Amino acid sequence: MCVAGGPERPNLHGESILMAGVGNGGGKKGRMGVVDVVRRGRAAGWVALGMGVLFASAGSFSLAGPEFKKMSIPLPIVIEGKPIPSKMYLKVEMKSYNEPFDEFAAGPRDKAEAMFVKAVQAVRKNDAAVFGSVWTPPDQMKSIGGQPRVVKMADNGPDGWMKVIRSMFDFSKLTVVAEVLAGQDTMFIWDSETKNGIVRRSMYVGLDRSGNLRLSAPGGNNPVDDLLQNAFVAAQAAPDSYKALPGINLRYQFLLPLAGKLDGGPHPVLFEFDGSTFDFPLNDEKVKAPTPLLDFLRTAHSALKSGMYDAYASFFTPNSQEKVKELGAAEEKRKQQEKLQQEKKPEPERSKPVPVSATQSAATPASKPKAAVPLPPPVSHVKFVLNADPIYLVFQAPGKGDAWTPDRLTYSYVLHQGGGDYKITNFEYQNTLDEFLQHSGLFDMNLLKPAPAKAGAANAKSVPVPAKAATVNKN
Repeated sequence: MCVAGGPERPNLHGESILMAGVGNGGGKKGRMGVVDVVRRGRAAGWVALGMGVLFASAGSFSLAGPEFKKMSIPLPIVIEGKPIPSKMYLKVEMKSYNEPFDEFAAGPRDKAEAMFVKAVQAVRKNDAAVFGSVWTPPDQMKSIGGQPRVVKMADNGPDGWMKVIRSMFDFSKLTVVAEVLAGQDTMFIWDSETKNGIVRRSMYVGLDRSGNLRLSAPGGNNPVDDLLQNAFVAAQAAPDSYKALPGINLRYQFLLPLAGKLDGGPHPVLFEFDGSTFDFPLNDEKVKAPTPLLDFLRTAHSALKSGMYDAYASFFTPNSQEKVKELGAAEEKRKQQEKLQQEKKPEPERSKPVPVSATQSAATPASKPKAAVPLPPPVSHVKFVLNADPIYLVFQAPGKGDAWTPDRLTYSYVLHQGGGDYKITNFEYQNTLDEFLQHSGLFDMNLLKPAPAKAGAANAKSVPVPAKAATVNKN
């Protein structure tokens, strides 16, 4: 199956660190001559000199103006380069402004807001000294989980950054959209005019490596920064699809440990989603599939297991299908070379059995093509289905039961196209959501395990119990 992360086949295609325009997590490589991008994984999402600037503050509220409210922000999932609205959310404390920068700057301000105002005014005046009094480049900011690979400018000082900002944005025409409190950070979302139209980005005040509050740009320090910016950028293009909502009460509400293990910081952020636990064997047709989605995946698995590789490729969306076919062609070439080498060996050596790898079929009939794509684990079981309709994330692990560990868990993206029509997607793509889900310091996959049934309980129902830093709604 299409695997995003995990030990079988990590998705490493499609790095995209976009400097000025709209970005996505599944495009081709991006690089500007003025910038040295130190890769932090293959896809940085909507980040970097597009100027998502975040601020981390101690989290004090403004003295006047709109009130902070807890809101659930719907996350876009980038599918083959295109963001699609989902039913996954980040619950944060935020307030909306949608007012010109000068109106925002005229009101009472806390420390983080004052730093934001000072930086924008310095850019307007082309005053690098004042800008540098609050600015620290991303590679010098504190990283979540010790991820050191971040965006770095060739001229990484305040002068270099301010020149790039002024070349991209017209800060004389700036609208402050919203302010978000996330853990220890204060994030400012803004719109600016550019030669390509109005572009939305963010700035944040956060802790630098020495523990000081500084202004910087998201660019590798924390995938949650990118997820939040992605959501607000997507809302600019499709506001009706990405409305921040109050009172969301989904089954899984996972506290993100943004300030350390089990510590959400002064302003906790919850990752909210729906889903169901399973222990469904894909290769055992005697077990009835409990949902149409799992029936679809079993059919795809059966085609692969039977050596029907063209049929297997048809279960994917068009771009992913092409990548499956490319992989199949490369695998077939490798098989042919292996066969030729085997035929050149003396007869006694030729008769020895060839070891079978974990990604090859142990018994492929001679009349059928050789394995064209990696197989799932020998006995693959679906353990959890995250329902972010129209996107489903299907988590699998080898073997029956709940003894799996996160390092053995893989997942596939499945797109629901309506009715009973499903397609596996994002094969060999990776986006910011993957960086978050695969970041063990931010998301504990043990959350997806069911709780054991109570001893002696009649018809005991298995209820998922997440890690300690999370809650599950049992209604």
